[in-house]
Amino acid sequence: MTEQLDPIVGDGTERPGLRGLDLKPGYDSSDRVLETFYVPVLSRATRYDRSVGYFRSSALSVAARGLSRFINGGGRVRLLCGAEITPADRDALLGRTSLDGAFAERLAQRLVTDNEVDRRRLEVLAWLAKEGRLEVRIAIAVDEQGAPLVGGEHDPYFHEKIGVLRDDHGDGVAFQGSVNESATAWTRNFESFSVYCSWDATATHFSFWANKFEEHWAGRLKGFRVYPLPDAARARLISLAPDVVPGERDPEEPPAVGDDAAVAHYLRVAPRLVGAEALPEATVGVKLFPHQRQVVERLAGLYPRSWLVADEVGLGKTISAGMALRRLLLSGRVRRALILAPANVCRQWQDELFEKFGLWVPRLDGNKVYGAHPHDVRPVARGANPYAEHPLLIASSHLARRPEQQELVLAAAPYDLLIVDEAHHARRSHVEEDRYRPGRLLELLDKVSAQGAATAVWLLTATPMQVTPVELRDLLRHTGLHGTLANEDAFLRYFRELGKDDDARTAWAWLDQVLQETPRLPRTGAEEAVLDRIRRRVGVIEAALIEKFGTGEMPGQEIVEQLSPAGRAELRTWLRTLSPVGQFVTRHSRETLKLYRAQGLLSENLADRDVLPVPVPFDEPEQRLYEELDELIDRLMEAHGSRRGAGFVLTVYRRRLTSSWAAIRKTLTRRLAREALVLDDDLLEEAEDALETGLGGTVNDIQAVPLTEDEIAEIRGYIDRISTVTDSKFNRLRQDLDAARGAGHSTIVFTQFTDTLEDLRDRLVGVYRSQLATFTGAGGQVFREAEGWVEISKRDLVEAIRSRRVTVLLATDAASEGLNLQACSYLINYDMPWNPMRVEQRIGRIDRLGQARDVVHVRSYFIPGTVEESVYRALASRIDDFRELLGDLQPILGATERAFQSIFKAPRSERRAAQDKIIKQLLDEVDTLRAEGIDFTPEDPMPLPEHRPAPVTLEDLREVLVDRFAAVLDEPDRPVTFDPARASRDPEGWTALATYGHPRLEAQLDRMAGVSLPDSSALVLATTDRGVVAAVRADRTPPEPIRSLADVAELGPPAARGEAESLANTIALEATAARRAYETQILSARNQRWLDTLRQRFLALVHETLAAGCAALRYEGQEDVDPVTVWHSLGQDATSAWAYARAFQERLRVPLARLFPAHLATLREPIPPDEWAAIRSRSAGELDALMSEYRLASAVR
Repeated sequence: MTEQLDPIVGDGTERPGLRGLDLKPGYDSSDRVLETFYVPVLSRATRYDRSVGYFRSSALSVAARGLSRFINGGGRVRLLCGAEITPADRDALLGRTSLDGAFAERLAQRLVTDNEVDRRRLEVLAWLAKEGRLEVRIAIAVDEQGAPLVGGEHDPYFHEKIGVLRDDHGDGVAFQGSVNESATAWTRNFESFSVYCSWDATATHFSFWANKFEEHWAGRLKGFRVYPLPDAARARLISLAPDVVPGERDPEEPPAVGDDAAVAHYLRVAPRLVGAEALPEATVGVKLFPHQRQVVERLAGLYPRSWLVADEVGLGKTISAGMALRRLLLSGRVRRALILAPANVCRQWQDELFEKFGLWVPRLDGNKVYGAHPHDVRPVARGANPYAEHPLLIASSHLARRPEQQELVLAAAPYDLLIVDEAHHARRSHVEEDRYRPGRLLELLDKVSAQGAATAVWLLTATPMQVTPVELRDLLRHTGLHGTLANEDAFLRYFRELGKDDDARTAWAWLDQVLQETPRLPRTGAEEAVLDRIRRRVGVIEAALIEKFGTGEMPGQEIVEQLSPAGRAELRTWLRTLSPVGQFVTRHSRETLKLYRAQGLLSENLADRDVLPVPVPFDEPEQRLYEELDELIDRLMEAHGSRRGAGFVLTVYRRRLTSSWAAIRKTLTRRLAREALVLDDDLLEEAEDALETGLGGTVNDIQAVPLTEDEIAEIRGYIDRISTVTDSKFNRLRQDLDAARGAGHSTIVFTQFTDTLEDLRDRLVGVYRSQLATFTGAGGQVFREAEGWVEISKRDLVEAIRSRRVTVLLATDAASEGLNLQACSYLINYDMPWNPMRVEQRIGRIDRLGQARDVVHVRSYFIPGTVEESVYRALASRIDDFRELLGDLQPILGATERAFQSIFKAPRSERRAAQDKIIKQLLDEVDTLRAEGIDFTPEDPMPLPEHRPAPVTLEDLREVLVDRFAAVLDEPDRPVTFDPARASRDPEGWTALATYGHPRLEAQLDRMAGVSLPDSSALVLATTDRGVVAAVRADRTPPEPIRSLADVAELGPPAARGEAESLANTIALEATAARRAYETQILSARNQRWLDTLRQRFLALVHETLAAGCAALRYEGQEDVDPVTVWHSLGQDATSAWAYARAFQERLRVPLARLFPAHLATLREPIPPDEWAAIRSRSAGELDALMSEYRLASAVR
């Protein structure tokens, strides 16, 4: 007997259990049941009970499918089989309790087979029988008197199909279904069976079938008698046992080829191989769309460049960023990454990185860090810095931007990558002011850039210009924009000049000059693609002139004069490519997708939109109550509007009034009960901006809006009246839901407020029952007849809608992030947000690639005569499709929200006039932006990347880890799966994808690989100091690069190992040199930008201080004041940072002449000595901080 190796387990001591497997509810022949079910479960089981049909070689072969994996477990098998008898057998068996004689001989003969698969599986059964670990019983049909029945067409026959497996931990799995045990079973016939587990919701089904087998095994089987296997048949079976223990691989499993150590070594380094760009996608379930491949190529392929990712809503920015992050992590180029996202989407980020990309990234929430598994929750220790403790971390941008958190974020630097989702929140706090006043998140980005705290920054937002075009410039400064075009005025003018339709009026010389003064990054495939198109359109001569524009090789005006009208049009195209948007933004729109469909690159459906406003008129009592409540809010605003927080609180009251009677009733009821105002997720950021509330979900409206006794009594009266009036909006909703369902649509109903949703839920559940579900910031719920409202995972909710088990989904705006509902084709906006972007985000949940219908229907409810109805109607008069607001008209998003706020600030008596004026201003701004706004061209010219096939796929990993190495990645309560669709972070069904990124994978591969490859191996690996790996096969002359795992599997003896080592080193070193040269260019440009910024700040500080010094001297009566004198005087103060100013100036290489412009002497009015002393002290502190920043950033860089 040869020694058998135990399966690889977590610590080498404990056999893994069944609970760690990710088992589907059922399987059929299309699932490759041997690999996906039998091999995994039998590898972990220690008891196997199986009832099968005929006792013959083919049926027993099916029963023994994968059983070779069971041998090493030391467990036992019980088989319950059926058999037919002849009339002679019947006569011989009458009154007998055992089977023998001719019947027993025939049973023994049925073990004879010419089928190689059957023979090898029978050897496994025979081995278990010889070892005393197999027991077989035979079920014979009997009549009511217990006499055996002869087998015939109409006689009963034992044809039960039950399997029960148990492990050492007490867990079990049962399967039952149509298992055809003919010779062709599992190969050509279509079979299916259900699976039940003892530890989950199917436990009762498991118990039922496990008990059923025990009953039948004990002979409690109506219409049958159970006999032991005859001695003759048992002896014949044992005679088939081989001399050595059978191998672990089932005969239908493909044979293992290649050396285990070589395979393990290759798998371990595969993500870092030269040319492995396709591996990250090939080892997960996400299949990127063409536009996402472009984005990933920019983010990962051009790392460490920084980018603004501005794809339209619904085009998958998170997917693109997640795949790019996976690629950089697996290649080793990124080790430390920080992801900042709004608080309400941090969980979504963690879910998607885990489920779609196999990345286990912890999440900081308050004072706790939540790991990928629900049980991995750890408090942040007092004094600890969570940003420093976790190389990969997701954190709320609301949290990170707070002053004390900013310090922690910066102290944990440097980061290889910083990702900021919904980056439009990083904006100025008072954009209407001339001076630069960054909000806290933008301030954090400013500090990150100033200190060089992140090697690369990815800013994700569909709408970087929420309020004004200059917000785009503010963001692009953090992706690499510097030089003249980083200046606000120059930035805006550049796009105005390009937008002119008159060449004679265009300031070509100015454009030429600013491009020369703005540093350029290395040219990418996008620029080359644009130039190629220009050459095809106007020829190589004009294209060469266009390419010289802005380089200084030739005056720009002269170039323009030599170009034809077509050439000047192409010059504008080229200048857009060189613009800040063209250089630092990657953007795609639905127009991009339509282009791809036309080219045959996309097969998924793109629906059209049918969008209609739905006025919902109130009856007279309803309208009167609405107006009285609206007037009450106005009176409260007039009385308390100057109090801190009152404006925000009353704004929420007003929105709730417009949303539903239930929302305003609950709001007022809580107010009278002195409960705090609860904020829904979408209002948290607005509250923090308005009130600086931190991260809390409530606001103290009692302090903000105190009530008199009369007002309290008035409100009580309103609460009573609300329950008596008609609910016209709800009645209209019932009509629309019924109409949509009648047309075969599944519908999603959006509201801003949980109170509204809960009211709709309670009133609709009696009609729609189990077809109704909800989704809020707290997660999903579905109604079940026996249980009421129960939680449902996001994955299961999406599947329930796809299968039409759920046809009506009620959702708050939390569902506008992260839920992809292509199966819904009807959307109702029960209330309308003040920012149209919210509406677009809602529609983006259903209007996605792969939408099942050709048209999606959107209905938006308005109360006639309200401000909401007037503003949206006015916008619709100028904008055909609100998707226009995601392009050049983006600033209208913020302008619309400000319009609502301004209108409601006006006294009630003046509101109509204010409304008309503000709406006119809003429409004027639409016209201005169309004429002069930033050209936010959506089509990214980056060519689609072409990479080699992946060296390793997810299927390769499964075959090697499961079939070959019997590796175990799971732990108790932490199952793994190789089916990407089943990966989930939902606590009820947590399952990890078994792929690169799983924390236990590397250890398993290390164990199989050993310390190093022997010299006798034909696999040659070369690794550089940057972690780049090249793989070469030495079994061929000359040696060849290895392209895939299949190449490793077929390696022969080495024939040219020395040459192979040389080739591998050359490939790895050349790839490393190219990467290093590119990174040097990027980082050199970034360092230059940082130094330029630091010089500007130093000069500004020096000029301000010298001007103040000159003003102080003039106050003392000196007339001929010289800034140089002040400079030298400052340098004499050994107690001040100014003593080191000269050395710092030399270190920054700032020419002395730039320090002393003549106008400084008279720039300020004279100031007294005490004011000068205060300025000198303050500026010394700022200079000291500037020098400290320089020292810190220099060390990092």
